[in-house]
Amino acid sequence: MNGNRPGATRERLYASTTATFDGDIDFIAIERVLNGDPVRLTAQEQLLTARLLDSRGVTATAIGKLIRADHTTVSRWKDNGWNAGPPPARRMSAPRTPPQCGEARMYRRHLKLGEPPCAACRAANAAADRRYRLTGSQKAPS
Repeated sequence: MNGNRPGATRERLYASTTATFDGDIDFIAIERVLNGDPVRLTAQEQLLTARLLDSRGVTATAIGKLIRADHTTVSRWKDNGWNAGPPPARRMSAPRTPPQCGEARMYRRHLKLGEPPCAACRAANAAADRRYRLTGSQKAPS
């Protein structure tokens, strides 16, 4: 037995004494995670396991490692009263402007559309290629 494995140095923890399933929640899987075994859990099982570990004083970082979730997710669950709630909103970036002639992007658009690239687009593509070979970036210095 590996003495460095989580749960190896403490007494065995039990999730339930009688039931093995409750709807979609597998208490045997939860019990194995509580004792440090690497088991994949469903979202509901992760939430219940995190709540059980938090009640035993385990930190959010350690809980996240055991249930294979990010510690910020565990903290969000705890702050939300142990409800999963909706996922955090993704930041939407501004839509990109359509390419204009004279940009390297438009050179590629010309090729995609089967058109011969104009001279301005060819020059912009050559400049971007030159910058990439010299600096490793296609973006012009600002």
